[in-house]
Amino acid sequence: MTVKEVFDLRKQGRIEEAYEAIRPMYAVHKGKYTTLCMFWTASDILKKRVREGRLDEAEKIFEALLRILPNIEDKGGRALSSILYEAVTLDKEIKTFRMLDFVARLQVEQLSEKDWEIIAAPAVAGTPSHPIPSVAQQLLTCAFHEIQEEPTVDNALKVMPLLQEAVRRYPRNKNSQRYMAVVYRIMGEREKAAGIYQQLLKRNHDSYLYAELAELTDDVGQKAALYCKAILNQRQEKFRTGYRLELARLLTRRDKPKAAYELQKCIATRKALGFGVTREMQQLLQQLSGVQPAPDAEQQEFYKKMIEKYNCSGSGQGVA
Repeated sequence: MTVKEVFDLRKQGRIEEAYEAIRPMYAVHKGKYTTLCMFWTASDILKKRVREGRLDEAEKIFEALLRILPNIEDKGGRALSSILYEAVTLDKEIKTFRMLDFVARLQVEQLSEKDWEIIAAPAVAGTPSHPIPSVAQQLLTCAFHEIQEEPTVDNALKVMPLLQEAVRRYPRNKNSQRYMAVVYRIMGEREKAAGIYQQLLKRNHDSYLYAELAELTDDVGQKAALYCKAILNQRQEKFRTGYRLELARLLTRRDKPKAAYELQKCIATRKALGFGVTREMQQLLQQLSGVQPAPDAEQQEFYKKMIEKYNCSGSGQGVA
């Protein structure tokens, strides 16, 4: 069988046959077209193995593709783009897949313009379309999920080349700017991180931005005000629990009724979601034993006053 015949099998959708045919040919001859055929048939099989749930095989094929990639002509960048999308897929499907390790191996300058393009998703059933992030941005997002789980300088350095290019191309992109702030925080450059959050909060009011700036803030009143703003800007109670716990920590020695309110809300939501009470929460409960939680109206007024006092409605926050 010739390489052309293997490509014909692939065009016919007979990808298993194409894959089995090219493997022995590639084992003995790694010419231009044999290598190209091996890459694309293996890429087909990787996608098929993911659909079949044969993820161990898919990951092994992915590693093989990475070894083959430098040996093929990829002037249009199609092969590299295929690898990028496959990395995103494996990251979603395989818990042990390390996107940071993949990103560290990337040569960012080889990414094509298309790899950075935002994808316009088609509207479905009259619903307005929402743009899909570029594959490069998707790589960044996957990598930063890992950084949040393991915020080390080494991990931050792995993602820096890709992140710097993302910020250069799209300096107003909220996610890239936030990721840069996270990196600065990991590197110990708190002022730079805080400056980015302050700029972001001039035009974005996501709850997590207030909470992440609060982590960088030493002034207790300002920190509490930022958590108040985070609570108010988060509509879903299940996502407020972390903010409420942080605020309860800050208020326990200063205003026990208000601390008890936040802790009670946090624990009630966690229980409703099927989560238990942590050791720290138990300790806070003991410190607040016998304290009557503040009424809801009083707590809402407290949020309002704190936000006004510390100018947390916009970008007036700083780092002490």
